Amino acid sequence: MRISIIGLGHIGLSVLDIIKSRNDDYRKNNNGISIVSASDSKLTLYNENGLDPGKIINYKKSKRLEEIDYEKIKFDEIFEIKPDVIVDVSPATKDGIRGKNLYINAFEHGIDIVTANKAPLALHWHDIMDSASKNRRIIRYEASVGGGVPLFNLRQFCTMSSRIINFTGLVSSTINYVLNQELSGVGFLDAVKIAQNMGIAETDYSDDTMGLDSARKTVILANSLFNKDITLRDVTYDGIENIDISSMDNEKVYRVVAMIENNGGFHAESKIRAFSRNDFLGMISPLSMAYSMETDINDNINIFENHDGPLQTAAQVVNDVMLLKYKI
Repeated sequence: MRISIIGLGHIGLSVLDIIKSRNDDYRKNNNGISIVSASDSKLTLYNENGLDPGKIINYKKSKRLEEIDYEKIKFDEIFEIKPDVIVDVSPATKDGIRGKNLYINAFEHGIDIVTANKAPLALHWHDIMDSASKNRRIIRYEASVGGGVPLFNLRQFCTMSSRIINFTGLVSSTINYVLNQELSGVGFLDAVKIAQNMGIAETDYSDDTMGLDSARKTVILANSLFNKDITLRDVTYDGIENIDISSMDNEKVYRVVAMIENNGGFHAESKIRAFSRNDFLGMISPLSMAYSMETDINDNINIFENHDGPLQTAAQVVNDVMLLKYKI
């Protein structure tokens, strides 16, 4: 399978590392992955016979990517080289328009998409899915909400006989880590600084702490799991920048959770909720991704991951590529 990868940050480099370490295994089953182009914010590398992922990792980490001895092409030329799949692990933009245009252009050129980028899906779901359908292309987005936690693929392949009644999930480790630090007596800005030093908060952290990150993921969850067509305007959400810690119960665990109800009425929100320490989501670390999905036949499904980082997210990205390779 020939892929073009867009984004060479932590997740993108982890995708390259997984392909580098696993490609021999994939080739044994005639399922090797050939990276024909790789793009960061400044340049696009191209080799029809396949780029060496280890070489790209080394040059990128040493900040010498422009010196690598691969052909450089214009970004828009990736559509002309006709990869089977474009993998989008680039940073999210505020409006998601760049990603939307990328996906629609890819579909119109007969190219499928694998993405970990939530902004285009949260803000332009209808346009993206409509274009994919019209052009008979596929978009997979397992890593866009739960990082390394199996979610959309679990729904698609394991619980299709059930109707989902409710969904409750911890889908933003950044906001929950900062909230947990605040509840421990750490000031807001100090908590953010700790999260930044750990690599889980961006330099511009406002989308996370204002609750936008979790709210956008709630939109994707509602549209994908519940077959809705909502936008961010339809989701009520909380941030944590001006919360009153003194009003909170010390015996409870507080988390920002995506909650979607579809039992007699539909409601989607991302709010601060209190849990008993014995509740499933109350026992989960603030650095974890986790969710509880109530269904009418499969009962309650609880899934969690102790730690979620770039490597775990990248693993789901590569898994989506392999699903397309196997034509699943």
